[in-house]
Formats: sequence, structure tokens, C-alpha cells
Amino acid sequence: MPRIGTNQNVFHKENRGGFPLFEEMIEGIAELGLDLFKVCPEYLEQTPDVLTPQVRRDARLRAERLGVKLIVHASFSSVNITFINEHIRAGALQQLKREIELAHELESDVITIHPGKPSVHASWYPESNYWDAMIVAYKELIAFATPLGVRICAENVSTVGTEEQLTRLFTDVNSPHFGLTFDFGHHNLIYNEYALSERSKVAKSIIRRFSEKIRVLHFHDNMGVQDEHNAIGVGQIEYDVLIPEVLRSGVDAYWSMEVDEREHVRISKAA
Repeated sequence: MPRIGTNQNVFHKENRGGFPLFEEMIEGIAELGLDLFKVCPEYLEQTPDVLTPQVRRDARLRAERLGVKLIVHASFSSVNITFINEHIRAGALQQLKREIELAHELESDVITIHPGKPSVHASWYPESNYWDAMIVAYKELIAFATPLGVRICAENVSTVGTEEQLTRLFTDVNSPHFGLTFDFGHHNLIYNEYALSERSKVAKSIIRRFSEKIRVLHFHDNMGVQDEHNAIGVGQIEYDVLIPEVLRSGVDAYWSMEVDEREHVRISKAA
């Protein structure tokens, strides 16, 4: 059985807009009956500076005692590996390398890193500038992460999320150490102009095509309009046909419920 878990968002509402200590969140994951905790250094409680070497050791030991696996999702909203200004991009890569080191010290064998998005002025330049910057960045990060035993996983997002775009990405990076984080909610938005059955058909095709690349799966639901991160079953995604495809395809991945409340975890587990 795959490890199934969630992220720190589920603790936000009950803590009146704040978060408990990192170690307490690991305890909370176990209390939810889960065995996977997705750590994201973008949150102030989980930055490489806050998670000092001592905190990392203590967290690793506590997670091991509770049977909880820690995995890492890199900062994403303010870190852009596709920025065409190489000096700004270098700063982003420096931050991501610190987060890769964090993943290594938390014994996470994967780290999800978004493809990024074209910056405001990217449209003034050839599309190849943006794409080439992304490929070079991923190759540099893979070279840094591989000796540490950490696999870089790109996530399907609005800028790089179609089957054709993902195929091009993996062809251009061309590394056996490059994986995929497949987000079902994002897929439903990327293909929202398709009929629902067609969206599922394409998702199944992506799962089969990249079955050996997929290392993380993100589960949440929406109605094809906004990235709502609702509980499974609250939106329109056809998980009843998609999850069997994951199992048939032999995908060996971590399953993360990308929801925002404990109740959403309960609903998703029951769906």
C-alpha cells in the first residue's frame, strides 16, 4: 500500500490562523491515521533557517518513531526557475539547493519543484528563452540533488501541464533521476475545456505514459474553474476511474491529500 498523507494546511484553521510547532504537526499527522507528511519550506514554520540541524534530527527521529515519512515540496509562489534574468534565477536556484539539502537531512527521497512560469516581461522575448532557462535549471538541480539521494520531481501546472508539454519536458531534460509529481486537481483545470470524460481519458494516458516517472500524487477536488483544493468527492474529478488506473499502471508513488482542513482529510479518506 502507498503511504498516504497531507500537508500542514490542515492545521491552520484550528490554530486560529497560525500553525503548531513542526514536531507537533508530525504528531498531528499520525493522529489523523496518516503515515506521510509533506513539508514545504515556503511556510515560515518550515524554512531551512527555522528547521535547524537539531530540529531536523529531532523531527526525523519523531517521524520514525511514529511511522511517518517526511517528503518535501519546494517553495513555489515566489521562486521561479524559469526567470530569464540569469542573476535573479541564480538566487532562486540557490534557495532551492538549500531546500534540497533540507530534504536530504529529513530523509526525503523526493522534492517537488514547480516548472515556474514566464515572468511579466517574458513575452517580449522568444519562448525558447523561457523554456531553455527551465531545462538548464532542472539539469543543474538534478546534478546537485542526485548525489544526495534526492529525486527532483516536476509538477504539472498551468504552464507545463499538458501531455505534450510534459513529454517535451522529460525529453529535453533527459535524465533517469528526473521524476513527476502528478496533481489531479491541476489536471482538471488545465483540461477544463474538455468534456469530463475526456479529461479523465487524458489523465489516464499521462499516468500510463509516465508510470515509471511518477513519484508523488496530489489528490484534491475542484469544479474545473478554480484551484479550490476541496476534499475528494466534493468536486467533479472522476477518481473512481483514475485511482484504478494508478493501481493498474503500477505507479510507485507517495499519495498526498492537498486539502486545507482535518475534516477534508476525513472526507477524502472515506471517498
